[in-house]
Amino acid sequence: MTDVVLLMLPIFTMIAIGSLFVWRGWFPTEGLPVLNKFVMNACIPVLLFSAITNGESLSDFSWLNSVTYAAGSLGSVVFLWVLLRYGFREAQPQSVILALGGATANTIFLGFPIASAFIPGRAAEAFAWVVFAEVAIIMPLITTLALLAEERHEGNALSTALKALFRSPVVLGLLGGFAFLATGLSLPGWGDQVVTSIVSAAPFVALFVIGGSILQFRMSRSGPRVLAVTLTKLVVHPLVVGVAFWAVFGWADPVTRDAILFACMPLFLSFVAFCGRHSVGDVGASAIVMSTLLGAVTVPVVLGFLF
Repeated sequence: MTDVVLLMLPIFTMIAIGSLFVWRGWFPTEGLPVLNKFVMNACIPVLLFSAITNGESLSDFSWLNSVTYAAGSLGSVVFLWVLLRYGFREAQPQSVILALGGATANTIFLGFPIASAFIPGRAAEAFAWVVFAEVAIIMPLITTLALLAEERHEGNALSTALKALFRSPVVLGLLGGFAFLATGLSLPGWGDQVVTSIVSAAPFVALFVIGGSILQFRMSRSGPRVLAVTLTKLVVHPLVVGVAFWAVFGWADPVTRDAILFACMPLFLSFVAFCGRHSVGDVGASAIVMSTLLGAVTVPVVLGFLF
């Protein structure tokens, strides 16, 4: 456990630096969206491109890992949806979109930096198949279901979700990586240096954004729903993902621990935007705050168990 704390210490320190700089006014809050876009639109697409093109062919991509992760995550979504819909009598559109919180971790801003510390040799590869599961399977499916439940979308709900999906730089990074890999080409030395430089900037900037952004969210009074989303994300999600990978790969396979590592992360920051489209933005923001704060305890515990 001491080793886990020592590995986590630089990560929490970088998050604290972000919070300190924003709190003291040394970094303007209006600059956080710019850093956010830099990570999302530059660093992460390049990182995904690099992780995918490191393989020798399309068959080398961990398709089964992505499908298994998505299946386990959707099990967590169903659990949370049943709890919200029938336990708390939440309306259908809101219960669906809030249930997304049971399956979407802060993979980009927190998961990758932590994975880089604990599994440096496998971090980029695991990150690629986890992100593929989230952005290509989980998010489009749940957001489409929420739109269908709302019955106020313009045109076809699936078409709306797919248009948003293919405008995402993260998805373009994935598709670009697959396309380049299919050609059988490799980057020249100078191109590889550019990719490495961009990717190396991602962890610190991402953690700085986490630290600064968490101060912008406020807790609401929607206590039971916030607690349900938070506990499902931090406890149920890594549990069901772990069971799914254990059933498919076995506990001895390192990929099982890699999956649990990413699944145990707190909620992703964009969750509040998804919730805001269905009038539960306050619940989403509060769940982000609570999951991030409680995650400071639960994540090291899970990592101590894994490593």
